[in-house]
Amino acid sequence: MTWKIKEVVLAVILAVACGVIYLGWSTLWIPISALVGPVGAGFMFGIWVIASPIVAYIIRKPGAALIAEVAAAAVELLTGSHFGLSALLIGVFQGIGSEIAFAIFGYKRYNLFTLMLSGAFAAIGSMIYNLIANGFGYYTKEVFLVTLGIHVISGMILGGWLAKVVVDALAKTGVLEQYEILKEKRKRENVNGNVSGM
Repeated sequence: MTWKIKEVVLAVILAVACGVIYLGWSTLWIPISALVGPVGAGFMFGIWVIASPIVAYIIRKPGAALIAEVAAAAVELLTGSHFGLSALLIGVFQGIGSEIAFAIFGYKRYNLFTLMLSGAFAAIGSMIYNLIANGFGYYTKEVFLVTLGIHVISGMILGGWLAKVVVDALAKTGVLEQYEILKEKRKRENVNGNVSGM
C-alpha cells in the first residue's frame, strides 16, 4: 500500500485546491453567520471536509483522508484564514474522523455510503475539537445536539456525497485513468464480464 509519486502529486494538488476553497468558504461564512447565527451557518460545514473523501476515493490508500484534510487545512491557514491556527488543528480532528470511516471497512469500500460516513465522522471530530478548545460549558445540551446534527448532515452531503459527484465527473474525463479508482473499476468490469460469459 505504498504511495506512488503520481499519487503524492495529485494529493498535494487536490489539497491545495481544497485549501483555497476552504479559505473562500471561511470568508463567506462570516456574513452568513452574522445573518443566521453560527448554529444556523452550520449547514456550510461539509465543504470544509471535502478534501478527505475526494482524495481517499481516488487514491484508496491508508492515511489518504487524514493527510488530505490536514494539508488542505494547512493551506487555508497559510493563505490567511481568519480562524487562525484553529483552522489547522480542527483539520487534524476532521481528518482523523474521516480516516476512521475508511479504516472501519479495511480500506476496501469506497462507495457512497462510506464517503458520506466519512463526512459524518469528520463532523464528530470537529465537535470533539470544539469541546476541547472551548470547554464543555460552551454549549447547552440542546445547542450542542442541534449543532452536531447540522454538521453531520452537512458533512454527509457537502462532504461525502458532493465528493463522489466531483470525482465521478473527473473520472469520466479520463484524467484519473492511472489511479486506483479506475483500476478497481476495470477489475470489477473484467470479473463481471468473465462471470456473465460463463
